[in-house]
Amino acid sequence: MKAQSKLLRAGGEMGELTRSFDWSKTPLGAADLWPQSLLTLLNVVLNSKFPMFLWWGPGLIQFYNDAYRPSLGFEGKHPRALGQRGEECWPEIWPVIKPMIDQVLSGGDSIWHEDQLIPIFRNNKLEDVYWTFSYTRVEDEMGDPAGVLVICNDTTNTVQNIKTVTGANEKLRIAQLQAEGQRDRFNRFFMETPVGICILDGANLVFELVNPLYQQLFPGRKLMGKALLDAIPEIKGQPIWDILQEVFQTGKTYEGKELLIPLAQYENGPIEDRYFNFIYQARTDTQNESDGILVFVIEVTDIILSKQELIKAQDTLTMAVTAAQLGTFDLDIKKGTMDWDKRCRTLFGISHNDTVDYEKDFLPGLHPADRDRIETIVKNVFVKSISNGHYDVEYRTIGVEDHQLRWVRAMGKAYFDEQDEPVRFIGSVMDITERKQDEIRKNDFIGMVSHELKTPLTSLTALLQMLNSKLKNSADPFVVGAISKSNTQVKKMANMIKGFLDISRLESGKIHIEKEHFALNQLTKEIIEEIKLTVTSHSIDLLPFDPLDIYADRDKIGSVITNLLTNAVKYSPKGKIIQVVFGRDQNSVQVSVKDHGMGIKPDDIEKLFDRYYRIKSKHTNNIAGFGIGLYLCAEIIERHEGKISVESKSGEGSTFTFTLPLT
Repeated sequence: MKAQSKLLRAGGEMGELTRSFDWSKTPLGAADLWPQSLLTLLNVVLNSKFPMFLWWGPGLIQFYNDAYRPSLGFEGKHPRALGQRGEECWPEIWPVIKPMIDQVLSGGDSIWHEDQLIPIFRNNKLEDVYWTFSYTRVEDEMGDPAGVLVICNDTTNTVQNIKTVTGANEKLRIAQLQAEGQRDRFNRFFMETPVGICILDGANLVFELVNPLYQQLFPGRKLMGKALLDAIPEIKGQPIWDILQEVFQTGKTYEGKELLIPLAQYENGPIEDRYFNFIYQARTDTQNESDGILVFVIEVTDIILSKQELIKAQDTLTMAVTAAQLGTFDLDIKKGTMDWDKRCRTLFGISHNDTVDYEKDFLPGLHPADRDRIETIVKNVFVKSISNGHYDVEYRTIGVEDHQLRWVRAMGKAYFDEQDEPVRFIGSVMDITERKQDEIRKNDFIGMVSHELKTPLTSLTALLQMLNSKLKNSADPFVVGAISKSNTQVKKMANMIKGFLDISRLESGKIHIEKEHFALNQLTKEIIEEIKLTVTSHSIDLLPFDPLDIYADRDKIGSVITNLLTNAVKYSPKGKIIQVVFGRDQNSVQVSVKDHGMGIKPDDIEKLFDRYYRIKSKHTNNIAGFGIGLYLCAEIIERHEGKISVESKSGEGSTFTFTLPLT
C-alpha cells in the first residue's frame, strides 16, 4: 500500500475506505501497480469538497468522494459501490448512462446536463433524482482514454424548489399585497431553500432578502438593506453588472453557467477568481413592471479549479516528455500488448504505426554487439529477486528502416502482482548519441596520448636504472636521493598512463579478463612489500589467513589491491595503521582495506566509483589524482561478477571491501 499512503492523503471517510479497500481483487490490481495518472486524479477527487465520481479502466471500476456519498442515500449502494463495476452498481439506469460514457470514451465532447431527471434506487426504493453533471474523459500517461470523471450535484431539492418558485412567481406578485403573516411564511421558504437566494429590490438593487446559503458566499459582509454596489463594490465595471441592469430593464431571465466573476469573500479582502452557476429572474409588480431581481446561485469554483488542475497536470507531463525528447514505452504483460510512442519508434528507425512487436521490432533494432547483453538485462527485469523491476541501461540501436546508428539510454520499471509475477513494464528512452560520440572521441584521444607517452617513459626508466647502477656508490647523497625520487615519480607516471590506457580499453570494449588460479593472500603480501619500499609514513598490516586460491585475472586484481592501498596511504595522516583483512564463505572471498583517515561524507560515497569523480575539500586539494582509480576498480570487480563497496564516517576513516567468486 506504499503508493496509497504516499498519494491518497486525507479525503475523509472515502479516503480511508479507498486506502483500506483490497484492490487486488478488482481488475485494477493492487494500488502499487496503478498508473501515476490514476493516483493524481484520485488525490484531486478525494480531497475535493464538490461531489465527484470516477469510472476507471475497461471495467469502469468506481471511486467517489465524501461530497458525493450522500447522493447514494443512507441505505443501498454505499459502501459496496466503491470498487464495483459500473454496470453492476447501476442496473436501473445503465441503458441511460452507458451511451454517454461510450460517447466520451470514444473521443466525443464532454457531456454536460443540468437538472437532468435520472431516477436511481436509494433508501430502499426507486427515487426521482435530478442531477446537474458533466462527463469528462480522462487519459493515462500514453494519452489513451482511461476513464470518465463525473462532476455532479444532486439538485433534486433545488429543481423542486425552483419549480415551486417559478410557478409561484404570479403568486408572489399577489402575495406582496397579502398579510404580514403570509410574507413571513414566504421568507421562511426562501431561508430553507438549499441554494443561495437573494432578492434585490428596486433600480438600485437593494438587498431585501438574503438566505443563509447566499450569505455564506460573502462571510462577514453586511448585505441586508444595502445597495448591491455598496455591499459588493468590486462588481462595478464587470460584465455581471451589465447583465443585472439588462435583466431589470427588459424583464428577461438570464441563466449563467460556470461564469467567472472576480470577487472578494470578505469586505476589503483580496479579489479571487470565482465561478458561479446562477439564474437572474426579474420580479414584477401588479402592473407587470420590473421592481427587483430574484437571484438563485451556486458557487462552482472548486469544480472549475479541479478541472484546471487536471488539465495542468496532463499538460505538464506532456511538456516534460516533449522537452526532454523522450520516447515512452508500455508493455502490458497480461494483455500481451506493447505500445511505443512516435519518438520511441524514431529511435529504433521505425516509421510504421502498426502494433510494435518485441521479436520483430525491438530485437532487430539492437546493435548486434549489444543484443545478447540487452536480452539478458530485459529478462532479469522481469525477475523481481534479481532486479526488483529496475531498468537503466545504455545501448546502441540500428534503425530497422533507416539503418542509422544511435546510442540510447533506457530507464523503466517493471511491476509485479502479489505472486511476484510481472504484469507491466513502462519506461522512457533518450537519445544520447552525441554524448557517447564525445566520450568515444575523448577516450580515443586519451588512449592515443597515453600510448605515445609510454615510449619516452620506457626510455627514461631504462636511463634511470643505468644511472642508478653507475652512481649507487656515489659519495654525494643528493645524487643518490635524486635518482631514487626520480624512479618514484616515473613509477607514478607509469601507473597513471596505465590507468588511462585501461579506461580507453574499457570504454572501447578491448579490455580482457584473463583468468588463472593463484593465491590471493600471496599476491596481496607481494603488493604490500612492494609498497613498503616507497612508503615509510604508514604501517600496513596484513592479518593472518589460511592460503586462499581464486580463479581471476591476477594482474587486474593486483591493480585493485594496489589502488585501494595507495589511496589509504594518500588519504590517511602519517603514522596511521592500514589493515588488510580477508574473509570467505562458501561461494566467495572478501578483501577489506581499512584506514583511519579523513573519512568520506555520505554525499560523496554515492559518486565515489564514478569516472573522474574526486572528493573536493580543503584536505584533498593537495592530493594528486584524476579520479580514475576507483572507477577502474569497480569495473574490474564487476567484470569478475563481484561487488565493491565502502563504509565510512567523516573524520573516522574508511573501509573499502570487494568480494570475488571463488570459481
